[in-house]
Amino acid sequence: MSGESFDWYEFRGRWQAEWVPRADADEDDVQTRAPLGRPGADEAVIAATEERLGRRLPPSYRDFLAVSDGWHVDETAGVYQLGGAADIDWFRDPYDMTPLYEQNLGDNPRDEDVLLAGMWQRALRLETDSDMSSALLDPGDSDQNGEWALYVHKGWSGEFPDRYPSFRAYMQARYRGFHSDRAQVPSEPSPHGPGPARHARARGSPTPASCGTGTERGRARPRRWKAGRPPLAGPVARVRAAGGRGRRCRHVRSWC
Repeated sequence: MSGESFDWYEFRGRWQAEWVPRADADEDDVQTRAPLGRPGADEAVIAATEERLGRRLPPSYRDFLAVSDGWHVDETAGVYQLGGAADIDWFRDPYDMTPLYEQNLGDNPRDEDVLLAGMWQRALRLETDSDMSSALLDPGDSDQNGEWALYVHKGWSGEFPDRYPSFRAYMQARYRGFHSDRAQVPSEPSPHGPGPARHARARGSPTPASCGTGTERGRARPRRWKAGRPPLAGPVARVRAAGGRGRRCRHVRSWC
């Protein structure tokens, strides 16, 4: 991810303007999920959070908090709600994933496997509501611009985490995932007008189908959980069954 500035105000406004509910969303859910974001956090609030955590936040996430102090990602995204500056905290590996991943490194582990094994203890937890999933920023996996990689661990899936090179890359992927999910809505007339994917085609913008996004559509959503409740044991069984090296994290493209 390059170090150029990113307009979070434009991004937030565009996503909010294009937002339509899921086809299966009830009226109460639609009402409680708008607006998607919250007013941005003051610099003093962000600075106090950094003092509490003992680390300066990565630039794209820090800039995002100044624009929107939290975000409703989407019901199809695994992680439903990103907390604000007052909500985030160190993950501290509450489910003892570190020794499980370390014991499967082998004699000549890949660098990315070593990073992943250490991520559980280092990571900063962002989500406050999910389907037993975690959004984890890893300060130990950073680039030349100071961005931290973001891992999404779906605790119910038995899969290794998906890796995004930065918070910005994660949010761009979720925006594509939102469009991809809504593009699957049946073609009956909608009281909300044309779907966002149709608007994108009309503008000549790339749609998620052309971006190769990996959305979670087509799968029944597992029960949701609030931060602090344990996930299922699927990842443990999956790593043990891998017999050592296992499958590496999926690296997700940041943009079209």
